[in-house]
Amino acid sequence: MKFDTSRDTHEFIETVHTRVGARNQAVLGRAALFLALGEGIPPEFKPKDSKGVTLNDEQVIGDELRDVVRAALNHRAGRTLDESGYRHEFRRYFEFGCQRLKSIWQESGHDQAHFVSSLLKLAGDDFGLQGTFKPEVPVMPVVEKEVKLKLLIDGTEWSMNGPGTKNGLLVISGEPGSGKSQLALDLLAQLSGQGVRFVFFDLKGELEDDPNNAQQRKNRSRFLDQTGAQYVRLIQQGLPINPFFRHPNPTQNAQVASEIASLIKAFAQQLGAKQEMTIREAYMDLDAPDFATLTEAVEQRNASGVDVAILKKIVAFDLFASQQSSISPEEWLSSSIVIDFKEFGTDSETKALAVALILNFLIKKLGQQLAVKNDIQPLKMVLFVDEAHLLLPKENKAGLLSALARQGRSWGFPVWLASQDADKFLTTGANETNFAELAECGIHFSPQTLTDAQQRMILGGVIHAKLKKTEAALRLHGRLLQGMSRQFWKDGGK
Repeated sequence: MKFDTSRDTHEFIETVHTRVGARNQAVLGRAALFLALGEGIPPEFKPKDSKGVTLNDEQVIGDELRDVVRAALNHRAGRTLDESGYRHEFRRYFEFGCQRLKSIWQESGHDQAHFVSSLLKLAGDDFGLQGTFKPEVPVMPVVEKEVKLKLLIDGTEWSMNGPGTKNGLLVISGEPGSGKSQLALDLLAQLSGQGVRFVFFDLKGELEDDPNNAQQRKNRSRFLDQTGAQYVRLIQQGLPINPFFRHPNPTQNAQVASEIASLIKAFAQQLGAKQEMTIREAYMDLDAPDFATLTEAVEQRNASGVDVAILKKIVAFDLFASQQSSISPEEWLSSSIVIDFKEFGTDSETKALAVALILNFLIKKLGQQLAVKNDIQPLKMVLFVDEAHLLLPKENKAGLLSALARQGRSWGFPVWLASQDADKFLTTGANETNFAELAECGIHFSPQTLTDAQQRMILGGVIHAKLKKTEAALRLHGRLLQGMSRQFWKDGGK
């Protein structure tokens, strides 16, 4: 049975369901319907409009509850409803329940724990929330205010989510010692000060604990204390997430398997079409895929050598958790995280694949549109990839960074990219992207390494003089500016 929701109901469910810990939108709709059935609704209540979305009652309550809901509606109506009456009453109770939930959400101050607590007090333990809402798993906070960042010591601020912004994409380039890394840390500290978390993919060990560098250790301690970020040095430590998952729908799971196999092949150049197919078929057969079980399944297909080499390496490095021991991305991202890849040394292939797997995992698990409110795009966290040139050449095949650059902001996690060479932001191939031109903001410390033609493509203009140390060319909303950049060691993200 199909029915049309009101616009207010559609916007409420779409915006709030992840905020309150609901597994999906249907769970929140079901809670609304049951709340209305339990409390009753005014006889004169009518939904405001039917300009939302078209739903099926099966989406909300499933087959197993249809008879129960129908009986409850008959009881509330005082008669046996025909199909037309059932549709009419189902919609009325659904809409009124959503209004009640919206009111409770507002009264709870948009706080998940208070919201769930209010529902439990209203409906008691029989409300059916157990196993549906999980307040013990932290919901990712959403920053709904405008976030502005200082880039140059004397210069215009950048609004990364305010009116008129497109994607929140930031690119930074500069030779070693130019000031690029200290600007990056300062920007992350500024983010943290405004309540926005981050995942910093530190591919060269900028925040390693270096016993031979007292100033670096001081800056590191200051940065981690100020931002509250967790620090993980891969190989010495593993991550508590499993980037693999099985979709319950067989057709969609086949697509997941194909995407994972394609991703591994994109970052393991020695693999061919045959090896990709072996990985895809092995993945599809697994009930609970993780790296250990996938490696074993591939080996059982008599695969060896290049088929399993990179899989075995990730298992040996113990980079990711098993299916049984892994935690949800929401729990993992309860604070900002610095992931240090320096222990990989010159093994750029495994390093890049690990980053790609994490990014793909976040896209699949958290890639959900957040509604713009008062011209402000809500933010969950920033994904910052240092030494991004290790992933950018692979963009031709995987398209991960291109997808994040264009859509990450609307999902609440814009992407920032840094590289020593500004020309690496120009990629070619099937997913050709000029990341520098696409970016809302670009900061470049070494324009002298570019030709005039490259400067026009990347900076939007030409700078002939060599810049001083920590001086940068800033391309902001199409304008080319120049000045001394902020540096964490002296500005501290304040």
